Amino acid sequence: MDLRRLELLMQVAAFDSFSKAATVLGIAQPALGRQIQKLEEECGVRLFYRHGRGVSLTPEGETLLHRARPLVRQLAAIPADLQSERDSPCGLVTVGLTPTVCNLFGLKLITATRDKYPQLRVNVVSGYSGYVHEWLVDGRLDMAVLHDARRSSTVAVDPLAAAELFFIMPSADTAFDLPAEATLSALSEVPLVLPTRNHGLRRTLEYAASDAGIGLNVQYEVDTLELLKQIVVSGLACTVLAKPAVLKELAAGTLIAHRIASPDLQTKLMLATAVRRPITRGIRLVEQEIKSLVTELVANKADGFGLVALEP
Repeated sequence: MDLRRLELLMQVAAFDSFSKAATVLGIAQPALGRQIQKLEEECGVRLFYRHGRGVSLTPEGETLLHRARPLVRQLAAIPADLQSERDSPCGLVTVGLTPTVCNLFGLKLITATRDKYPQLRVNVVSGYSGYVHEWLVDGRLDMAVLHDARRSSTVAVDPLAAAELFFIMPSADTAFDLPAEATLSALSEVPLVLPTRNHGLRRTLEYAASDAGIGLNVQYEVDTLELLKQIVVSGLACTVLAKPAVLKELAAGTLIAHRIASPDLQTKLMLATAVRRPITRGIRLVEQEIKSLVTELVANKADGFGLVALEP
């Protein structure tokens, strides 16, 4: 059904006159009459009674007007709504972050987005990268920041930065000797607690160890960051993490962190989106905010977070 003809119907009905409606609309009365006639032919019913004082709606015309008026108004409001969405985007964007990334800029992402786009709400879901990847593929997330994620038929990735990896050791007494240097080979000398093999950090470590011909002494596998850190604090094992994951414990003096420098170990942070999920303006804005925050953290090396730019 032609939207323009419905608009003409509303005008003629408002003035009870073809001539008055034509004058207001700035079109010739015969042309207006032809459009209404075509609408009547399309509906298969008479829409107006013609009489000496003008016109009035038939019962069928009243029914059509009653049903068409809200639709026409909604359609007419679309351009203004789209402009409003552009000027002040709204809605919900759900972001998946690993615990390390959540500690790094989770709060900053929420507050920065709130300040810039008050109508846009950001929900943050945290978990190890393997779980976050599954949630993204399942459609529970709009985007995610993952460790060493790879492009696939279901996930598109955009490199953000690299996080240096640190040898994390307890400050308390242990039943084993702590290595004198934080090197990759030292990982074979102490018991380790690591995430399971579903997660990017574990894969990064195992690949590096295999490449160097080193065996990892993994005594505990834990997929909860807080428990993993508690195991290290208690002196049962050491681990490898990016520095932002242990900032609170470092400040409290319960953990010690030394950057692994022989060889340099890093985990790549990747911005990931589901290929088949619609990308809204809100999602684009949150993506831009994440990239901006990462760029700022890379530039501000004084923070000591161990975040560096990716090599070209």
